[in-house]
Amino acid sequence: MNIQGNAFFKNFKAQVNKHQFALNISDLARVTGVSQTQLRYWEQKNYIHSIKNSDTEKSTAHRYSYGTLMRVHFIKAMLDEGFTLAAAAQKASEQSNQMEMMRIFVVNAFQGIEERDGHHMINLGYFDEAHTQRLYCFIADGESHYRIYPVDEK
Repeated sequence: MNIQGNAFFKNFKAQVNKHQFALNISDLARVTGVSQTQLRYWEQKNYIHSIKNSDTEKSTAHRYSYGTLMRVHFIKAMLDEGFTLAAAAQKASEQSNQMEMMRIFVVNAFQGIEERDGHHMINLGYFDEAHTQRLYCFIADGESHYRIYPVDEK
């Protein structure tokens, strides 16, 4: 059973690519435990960035993306471990680059979910440059398992 064409999975890939989640500064402070004063300072130092408001007549309230929420959590965790703010922000940038690489991989590699050999498997796309084989992954007993199938075999 191939559920690759399912509208849910197409929408999932589109949403992962958009990053449309946003918080105001008071919600960001409440969720992360970082004061609004600290958040404003971090933004002034360019350690975090707010989303630019496209409507200049609307409120000048700052809005923050999901990525910024995760960055604030990470910086706070590094500060709690004893790093300076500058070092914590640098580590957050490195971690952010890795997360972006992982996001791009997931969006590009995820081709859908198919049932094969009694397992629901994630189709990770072509395994070879000739496009004769596909790589699949499934979870069994809490561990990842991989299989390669010829393109024409089901």
